[in-house]
Amino acid sequence: MDAPDLAQEVFLRLMRVEHHETIRSPEAYLFTVASHVLHQHTLRQSATPASIDISEVFAELQLTSGDDPLERADGQQRLQGLERVLAQLPPKISTTLLLHRFGGLSIEEIGRELGVSRPAAKKYLARALIECRDVLEGGEARDAP
Repeated sequence: MDAPDLAQEVFLRLMRVEHHETIRSPEAYLFTVASHVLHQHTLRQSATPASIDISEVFAELQLTSGDDPLERADGQQRLQGLERVLAQLPPKISTTLLLHRFGGLSIEEIGRELGVSRPAAKKYLARALIECRDVLEGGEARDAP
């Protein structure tokens, strides 16, 4: 959601107000509504897990210079870390990532393929991406439950 979408949401909320003539300070009311819209947007954004594009990571790892042993070793470590995290994840979670990134399936298609709901498939993908991000940022994979 960008600024025009947020502005439209504020406008739509103001249009839904009944008895707008009872508002004592329209400007203050506008700022309050806008503040609430922005707060809700921020909450939604913070609840959305940060994601990485795993296919770009694999491409980057494959494109590292073969001449520099340090780069080659770093690339190998990162690739091994990703392989390790995928192996540690429950099968549905790792399969979700692979189907989405390399199979090109949508969340809905993955849900149908795995026999789970769309929200469950979305959670699986988010978890896989978070685990991979942690490995790429130098952390270790968390133990899968």
